[in-house]
Amino acid sequence: MKMLHMTKERKGKFHPEHIRNVMRRRYYLDLSSDYRDSLVLAGTGRSGTTWISEVINYRNEYRLMDEPDRNGRIEAFAHFNAIQYIRPDDDNPAYLEPLALALSGRLRNDWADRFNTRIVSTKRLVKFIRASLYLKWLVNHFPGLRVVLLMRHPCAVCLSQSRLDWEIDLHDILLVQPQLMEDFLEPFRDQIAAADTLFEKRLWMWCVENYIALAQLEPGDVHLAFYESFCEEPTKEIERMFNFYGKEWDASIDEAMRKPSNSSKPDSAIVTGKNRVDSWMKHITDDQRQLARRMLRQFGLDAIYSVDSPLPDTEAARAMLARPPQPLPAKAVESISQ
Repeated sequence: MKMLHMTKERKGKFHPEHIRNVMRRRYYLDLSSDYRDSLVLAGTGRSGTTWISEVINYRNEYRLMDEPDRNGRIEAFAHFNAIQYIRPDDDNPAYLEPLALALSGRLRNDWADRFNTRIVSTKRLVKFIRASLYLKWLVNHFPGLRVVLLMRHPCAVCLSQSRLDWEIDLHDILLVQPQLMEDFLEPFRDQIAAADTLFEKRLWMWCVENYIALAQLEPGDVHLAFYESFCEEPTKEIERMFNFYGKEWDASIDEAMRKPSNSSKPDSAIVTGKNRVDSWMKHITDDQRQLARRMLRQFGLDAIYSVDSPLPDTEAARAMLARPPQPLPAKAVESISQ
């Protein structure tokens, strides 16, 4: 019995690989405190950010920082909302100091560093999935920071989040932020509060995050990238992104493109071999499709994504960066649960 117990321990926290992983996460040298030595990848959860971060870091060149603004995990961000809105001209040190801590690499945290395998680094790759509501603020306050915003079809994202039971409280995330409500969402208060199903709540978040990011950002602020384009035209999309980051790449990146990410689930398309772009179309219900069609139209995001096609209109998305923000309607769509 004692021998069996020791065997289990060796396979657990005393296993050499586990010890190596702990060492990599906690005992590393980050030799640069210049925020411009950080590359930023932003998007929503389940949009492919983990996969693309691993593609970017396929040579293990970077210290990988994952979700450094996670308020429930990282003390420096404990005062942030789960998905924080910041007005682009806000100079509040309560926002500036923790983001400077993260982008300069001075933040050390088991959560943010949990995927890091670089022992000595002079540059970082920082992945955010909760920063869409302050991306314009980020590029305004950290000039020269290179930010890629990754987009993926809302139905694919929301179905994936729903399958994982990613519950969300729209009141605690949206309705309690007075500046966000005043600037964008007050006309939708009642409809947001009435959102019922998990898919519907997640669809609200996708629309709000992506609309605000695209409405505030301007050409040159960020590089827009698309999950579907990485699947359909990987070489072209990688080249565009790497040129923006100032990175070179070679054929060995192909292996990283084929490899499932750390966040891939056993039933995900990249694991099962299904089409990674359109597999969601077989699982969406008629009610979900109808709601998505109406909400995308309401936010003007139907110019980019349609419920009848898995592929984005990438030029329409880039065009949104070049025009003044369009006024939202005075009333939101009705909930499918009403």
